[in-house]
Amino acid sequence: MLLLRKSLLLLLSVIVATCAREPSIPICSKYDYEERLLERVLRNKFALETTHDEIAKTNAKVVDALKQLVEEKAKVESTLAVIEKNLIEMESRLSDFISNASNNLNSTLAANVVTMVKAASDIKANASVTVQQLVNEVHILKDQLKVPTINFRARITTYSTDVSSGLDVIFHTVEENVGQGYDPASGKFTASVPGMYLFSVQYCVYTKKNVHLEIVHQGKTLQRSANYDNASDYPCVTMQVSTVVAMGHQVWVRSTGSSTLYADSQRYTSFSGTLIHV
Repeated sequence: MLLLRKSLLLLLSVIVATCAREPSIPICSKYDYEERLLERVLRNKFALETTHDEIAKTNAKVVDALKQLVEEKAKVESTLAVIEKNLIEMESRLSDFISNASNNLNSTLAANVVTMVKAASDIKANASVTVQQLVNEVHILKDQLKVPTINFRARITTYSTDVSSGLDVIFHTVEENVGQGYDPASGKFTASVPGMYLFSVQYCVYTKKNVHLEIVHQGKTLQRSANYDNASDYPCVTMQVSTVVAMGHQVWVRSTGSSTLYADSQRYTSFSGTLIHV
């Protein structure tokens, strides 16, 4: 086909060239119309063939594109089918999961409710026991917090008692000794219970004599007093002091100067002490 087109074009070129060189020759004029018609036909044929080739090429491209579309469609349909299958499987799994979770939750809740009820019952029972134990302990603590009774009182019964400076005063006659803390042999009180104590000394002065006394705790002075009788009326003086005394510590009365103490049925010379707080 291509060779034929080339031959026709060559023939047409020769004819046109001949006519151009010899315009006056009759033969050229005689076939001029046919030549032009043939040339047009050839051109139209060539254009048609060219168009036909382009249409064929375009058609091939369209066919290829359609094939690709068909293939893509098949792939999409296959993918959609896989997605739909996966969705169905996921829905089934989700439904199973929800069902299992609901069953497990119900079972767990039921078990927990039973456990909580039992725990509440145990707590109630334990609380009752604990409350009773606390009540008992409170009673015990209340009994323990009661201030024990510790007190003593002792006095001198002789009319005249001389005590040299620096010596301890001994009150031999014990009238009260709750807790047995006072020792009439030494005149000292020993604390068996630690706490706050109140100590008191009342002394009477013999006529025309001096008295110099102090209350001491473990040898340390707590309170001092001095008096002199210049009218022969035997005056009596009281001194007292409170202090914290540890267990085993001692408190007593000591003379700080030459003293002459007086006592009779109307005048007491005494030493006393009381636990007032623990």
